[in-house]
Amino acid sequence: MEKQWHDQIRKEILGLDLKVPLCDGTRRPYLNLDNAATTPPLVAVVQAIQSFLPWYSSVHRGFGYKSQLSTAVYQEARRLVLDFFAAPAQQYIALFVKNTSEALNKLAKRLDLGAGEVLTTWMEHHSNDLPWRLKNQTQHLELTAEGCLDLADLETKLKKARPRIKLVTVCGASNVTGIVNPLQTIAELAHHYGAQIAVDAAQLAPHHPLKIQSSGAEHLDYLCLSGHKIYAPFGSGVLIGPHETFRVGTPDQVGGGTVIAVSREEVVFAPPPDRDEVGTPNPIGAVALAAALRWLAKNDLPRLAAYEAELSEYAFDRLKTIPGLILYGPPPQHYPRIGVIAFNLEGFPHGLVAAFLAFEAGIGVRHGCFCARPYVHHLLGLSKAEIVSYENLAKAGKKCLLPGMVRISFGFYNTKSEFDLLVDALRTLQSEEEKIKNRYRIDPVTGEYLPKAGNFKDALMRHTKTFFNF
Repeated sequence: MEKQWHDQIRKEILGLDLKVPLCDGTRRPYLNLDNAATTPPLVAVVQAIQSFLPWYSSVHRGFGYKSQLSTAVYQEARRLVLDFFAAPAQQYIALFVKNTSEALNKLAKRLDLGAGEVLTTWMEHHSNDLPWRLKNQTQHLELTAEGCLDLADLETKLKKARPRIKLVTVCGASNVTGIVNPLQTIAELAHHYGAQIAVDAAQLAPHHPLKIQSSGAEHLDYLCLSGHKIYAPFGSGVLIGPHETFRVGTPDQVGGGTVIAVSREEVVFAPPPDRDEVGTPNPIGAVALAAALRWLAKNDLPRLAAYEAELSEYAFDRLKTIPGLILYGPPPQHYPRIGVIAFNLEGFPHGLVAAFLAFEAGIGVRHGCFCARPYVHHLLGLSKAEIVSYENLAKAGKKCLLPGMVRISFGFYNTKSEFDLLVDALRTLQSEEEKIKNRYRIDPVTGEYLPKAGNFKDALMRHTKTFFNF
């Protein structure tokens, strides 16, 4: 029964039957283990967009039927997003943006903290660190040796800096280790000490039920996520927060749509959400995001999450069987994690491992620091002197020498047999180490490993041009 259910679920993902070229001239079904970066689209999302496209028109910009319909569809998408995350419309607003990074930057600019401070963590993606670090007095929550948040340090910092800390901002799940943070506990502590909480849910929302408000649980104040990480491409994301935050003040971007009156003497800004959605909106992206959330709700997200948790344990255990493979973060049996696993293979540069998997096994992974350099530095155990040395190399354009990891990440459509293929490929890499290393060259500027034989870049460009042959 479980296999039948999962076989049906896999049919809901677009593009699983594609074959990709390998460096030996053959083709192999693509194995996507890079879902933390971008998930493939749901068939239901593509169908929703196709049904809407003939009716697509400008939102808020016309009185023709198509324009009125597009406006209504756009507002219904907003309502569905709020409903999915249990955010009451009378208290919260959903602002459509391009992605999580834009949502966090908007929040950092729009949230008036006065002389208050922000408490973030050393686990964060750069998008939930830099906007705060460059605008406010910012403190960072320390980490345990395994890479978990130090909750004792959280309370110590909140207590010591009370009432200066006005906001605690944290990822729901790490994009490096997949560690799921105890949001209810963090929210309770933040609110107890007079601070609000913002959650970067880019990684957590696609893989775990998440509510702004839920019965018996501490509420969240702000939530940010991206459509492209939740099976909904088309350039959409969302920032959910209280109406009061966006009711007044100058929006971070101004222009068409953000005002209700402009004269030679005065500018009168529109009420939210128009105030903070400059220019012509993206109803296609909004429809895609809402359609993806509806699909997850209809197809039992808790069940999908439970299946992914089972996959996480299986993948972690299988990778542990490979000699010399270093895993980062606590095992999923000991600490809640989504399907994100980072590792290194002793004796192999992380870039070479990723290249071999792509060019000889048809497996898509990611390597490097995943836009979370302080966290990766911590997990690698780098000293301050080593970090400075690597920063100097980066400034000099020598990316080939930078440290990093290999990251696999998966979704509900992946299978245990795919991890078996990954493990087999890594064992082949080890057993044929010298031969394989000799088959690749490194670009000293980009740090990319490419096969010496053939011309991958030319083949890629030829494929690229086929999408414009119309």
